[in-house]
Amino acid sequence: MKISIPSLLAIGAFGSAALLAHAQSEPKILTVDMAKLYENDYETQDYMTKLHGDENSAQQQYDQMTKDLTALKAQYDELSEQTKDPTATADAKAKSAADAQKTVQELQQKLGERNQFGTQVQREFQQRIQSFHDMMMDKIGQKAADIAKGHGATLLLDKSAISVLGAHTIIYSDPSYEITDEVMAAINKDRPAMPMPAPGAPPSSAPAGSPPAITVPGVTTPPASP
Repeated sequence: MKISIPSLLAIGAFGSAALLAHAQSEPKILTVDMAKLYENDYETQDYMTKLHGDENSAQQQYDQMTKDLTALKAQYDELSEQTKDPTATADAKAKSAADAQKTVQELQQKLGERNQFGTQVQREFQQRIQSFHDMMMDKIGQKAADIAKGHGATLLLDKSAISVLGAHTIIYSDPSYEITDEVMAAINKDRPAMPMPAPGAPPSSAPAGSPPAITVPGVTTPPASP
């Protein structure tokens, strides 16, 4: 059977179109480590430094409230002992008992205020961290997506993601398909110049140790910590 030249050309054109369509539909997958980008982003580091400073201030305020409670408890203990003094007059004991009762009420109020402050501070910092994290994930994700598109990628996967079973969702990927370092370099291009630290400025640090428990008559709530 003879096949004409036009038919051969038509067959060749069809084969080329099929190969081109297959090549165009072939996905190009890249990977990126979003956790690494988030942790090493200069905005994250700057924000965490500020957050730690705010935590130190809150801790100092909480510790001062605890010191005030300790002093007030010592005052109550002294008044309570005065009510048991066998050498004291009945009027003196009655006055000490009345003052002790007032001190207990003040202790209960201030203990509640301190514990409420600790709870509010915890909630506030958790909300701040979550809001910042969500904002940065969007920002970093957009930067990574733009770079992936520049490489002609059709799919970009986060290699730091964890499955419901606790395993990495990407068990293995060829390092040549990862663009984490490239994205990090693009992020650092936008980093402003760092100011020189003041000479002799001591680094800030959180107060060490846990606050002592304050036992208040009529109150069994354990002390909260920010």
